[in-house]
Amino acid sequence: MWERAGNGYATLRMLLADERLNLESVQTPEYLLDRLVRWVTVTEMVDPSPYLLGDELILTLGSAWPDPDSPDIEQFVRRLASAGVAAVGIGLGFTHERVPQRMIDAASAQGLPLIAVPLTTRFRSIGEYVVEYVLGDKYAAVQDTLRAHSELTEALTSRLGVEGLISQLRRLIEVPVAVIDYWGGIIANQPASTIWETEAVIEHRGSVRHGDVMGGASVYPVEIDDKRVAFLCTHGIGKAPELMRFAVSLVALELSRRQALQHGRRELIGQVLGDYVQGDLADHEAHRRLSRAGVDFHHQNRVILARVNCSPRLLEDVPWNSDDFLPLQSAEYTVALVDDVIAIISSETVDADDLAQAATRHLARLGETRIGIGGPYQGVAGLRLSWLEAQGAMGSGPSTDSGTSMHLPRLMLASLKVPLQSIGDQILKVLIDYDAENDAQLVSTLKVYLESNCQATVAAQRLFVHRNTLRYRLRLIGKLTGADLDDFEVLVNFYLAVLALEMG
Repeated sequence: MWERAGNGYATLRMLLADERLNLESVQTPEYLLDRLVRWVTVTEMVDPSPYLLGDELILTLGSAWPDPDSPDIEQFVRRLASAGVAAVGIGLGFTHERVPQRMIDAASAQGLPLIAVPLTTRFRSIGEYVVEYVLGDKYAAVQDTLRAHSELTEALTSRLGVEGLISQLRRLIEVPVAVIDYWGGIIANQPASTIWETEAVIEHRGSVRHGDVMGGASVYPVEIDDKRVAFLCTHGIGKAPELMRFAVSLVALELSRRQALQHGRRELIGQVLGDYVQGDLADHEAHRRLSRAGVDFHHQNRVILARVNCSPRLLEDVPWNSDDFLPLQSAEYTVALVDDVIAIISSETVDADDLAQAATRHLARLGETRIGIGGPYQGVAGLRLSWLEAQGAMGSGPSTDSGTSMHLPRLMLASLKVPLQSIGDQILKVLIDYDAENDAQLVSTLKVYLESNCQATVAAQRLFVHRNTLRYRLRLIGKLTGADLDDFEVLVNFYLAVLALEMG
């Protein structure tokens, strides 16, 4: 179990009280005197914050801003305060003879302790003081830290991923731990029954700092490429709050690895799907590759397409958190990236509207999102039909539009490589099936009726049937397809479908 004998660090009070250092408190309220100093860093950089871990004493000569009234001083102090340093000390007698008033005001505004270092005190002496103090009381704690780091790293690399890491971290610090994604979803949770007030975390997700308490949880932001993607949370800080920094870095590493794998998988599936839709891949080969990628063809599937008004680069970079648009059903759909279009291959068992709305909420932060939903169809050929249907819905309908019946003219306009015979077969499938079961000749009746310019008398003569028989068949066609045969667009759609069927 993780234990330590004491804090093992020097404090500002100790540094200021040591007569050998001769340090002077310029702006250090009483309640900040016991702030821990874990390390000493000397810098003349304008912005050293990317290289800081927090709780350091920053020492500088201020050579980056020789003008005591420079606005760069305020920026420097703000950046240090944001990085969570313990204090800042300025050496006098080189660039500045006295502490710039602008620095004093900025430190006061940020609540950052400010120390003056006289010319007679070397920065090295302050560093040696802190190091000697740490080494004198920290050797056992360092050993414990290294052991804990090793255990966390081993948990992460043991194929258990972030779940294994969180389980081990919980054992070490003896409080509940979870990783919550940027939008409030639980990525990992130990114990699994722990309840988290994610709304409080998400409400302050842009401003929460390392260790802030939100909704009863201590929150630690996780970043990838300077973007916040998740939060490591604990119910209480546990026995080793400093261990959380290392845990945060491991969580970021694992989520970054997961993001890279997901992006590669999305692109691979997208390449196969794109090639197949465009007619550049045979049915059997598309079936083989997509099956290996996890698409289940034992039941009907539909395609949901989303286009976001943003840079394609954003679609590649944004972490999709295991593609969990609907976490409880994530195994029942597959997400692909086809150029600038996000394609979701979904089982018919998943509610298409729920999935489309969840995807819209997830993607809308990148820009205006348009969704098109195709109908559910069997087999790999059905994916192409559903894709074209979703493409037509996305291009002509509202932002979220469910696919209904096949509309061949619209699909022909949406793609230059429409599989006409397959689509014609799909549009007329209900009639083809009825004919096969009842020898009803509905498809041929429809064809003759359309070729006769929809003149019932002429069509009846060509079919050698009574007009009442023709009218009965037409009413049956309308009932089976749900189409209005008085609608011009419906007639055009059926006419093209019949022609497409003949092409086969």
